[in-house]
Amino acid sequence: MNLKKNDRYVATIAGVAQEDVNRFGALHGTTGRTHTDPEYAARHFGGIIVQGALVMAPVMELCDRLLGEAWYQDSEIETKFVAFTRLGDVVTVTVDVQESSPALLRLGYACALPDGKVVQAGTITRRAG
Repeated sequence: MNLKKNDRYVATIAGVAQEDVNRFGALHGTTGRTHTDPEYAARHFGGIIVQGALVMAPVMELCDRLLGEAWYQDSEIETKFVAFTRLGDVVTVTVDVQESSPALLRLGYACALPDGKVVQAGTITRRAG
């Protein structure tokens, strides 16, 4: 795909259920009580917290669509988790092309809730091999 500076790509992801969090946790080893025990999570964190890597999965899928094989071989991702995502939260992923040249592609991304609150943000970099 020919990505140009200032291009923007947006994907909206439906909220996840407790069953999704449990399955993801079993697969990735993130089965802590903050993710799997509703009573504990409610007492200590105001409710279940969706694993950050599960929230990040749509970012990875979007990168696969945008970059193809280069995503798996020549790319890096840096991310910062800045707020919790809860069960049922709809998340919008926005990817902006910050720099695009034959030698370097830099994408900035943010995952935000419907109220605009950013829950995750980062940078994706692909350098020509």
